[in-house]
Amino acid sequence: MVDRVINCADPAIADAVLVGVPYERGASFGAGAARGPQGILACLDRQIELFERHTRTEPATRYRIAQLMLDEVDGLAPDDMVATVAETVARQKAFVVVLGGTHAVSIGALRAHAARHRAQDVTVLQIDAHLDLRDDDSDYNDRDPSRFAHSCVMRRACELGFRTCSVGTRAYARDEYQYARERSLPVFEWGRGAEPAIEEVLAAIATERVYLTVDVDGFDPAVAPATGTPVPGGISWAYGTSLVRELFRTKDVIGADIVEVAPVSTSGLTEYAAAQLCYDLLSYKLLKREGALSFL
Repeated sequence: MVDRVINCADPAIADAVLVGVPYERGASFGAGAARGPQGILACLDRQIELFERHTRTEPATRYRIAQLMLDEVDGLAPDDMVATVAETVARQKAFVVVLGGTHAVSIGALRAHAARHRAQDVTVLQIDAHLDLRDDDSDYNDRDPSRFAHSCVMRRACELGFRTCSVGTRAYARDEYQYARERSLPVFEWGRGAEPAIEEVLAAIATERVYLTVDVDGFDPAVAPATGTPVPGGISWAYGTSLVRELFRTKDVIGADIVEVAPVSTSGLTEYAAAQLCYDLLSYKLLKREGALSFL
């Protein structure tokens, strides 16, 4: 039998569960995010090496990893989608990585974690080109504006009581800038001076517990070109993966998501990058839970 990252058929007995949410209603620019979860999962099954080179281990051979695809969210109103994701994540006993879909799917995951933990004791670390602090998307969507749009994720996170920290930011509206400034939210911009040291980013996270949300447009388009709202510049692969390793080494990561992958037929680079990052997250979390996380 061929070894696979996704090696467990029953989420109820898994050590980690990948929850796919193929949802793209409300996408503001490029389409295709609904195909993101399946694209990432396909890469995990066929392209990713099971040997994790930074820890010199093969986590997929020692932990049970399952998948769960929420195909029923297609066509739902944003608030109903959020409720479905929240209920699904809340039911899982394992470590959950949500695969989007637009960034709006993260609101459901955050709602589930807010019910499970004291939100003020958790920081949402956002890797993203955008601040996503709009109250709704009515400034660019006059057909069916929503407070659960992809551009509102971090505003909803703040309202749930989470602390936040944003990395890779390089595009935002005036109102988002003012909201962040009035509340002294930690924001690490790209393209305005030198990149921050990873230690500086981690120092801005005031809590032990962290939820990691990764919009792939936070990375430079050379890393993740197939995404709905690409922005020039951004985090390099080396910087982003180093940040993730240090985050898992020093903090208690309670959940994560990877969103806004919009596959195109001419390149699989974005899906591959997202899949590799997903396997990294799973590896570091499961190894740390066992007390076996060590970078070599």
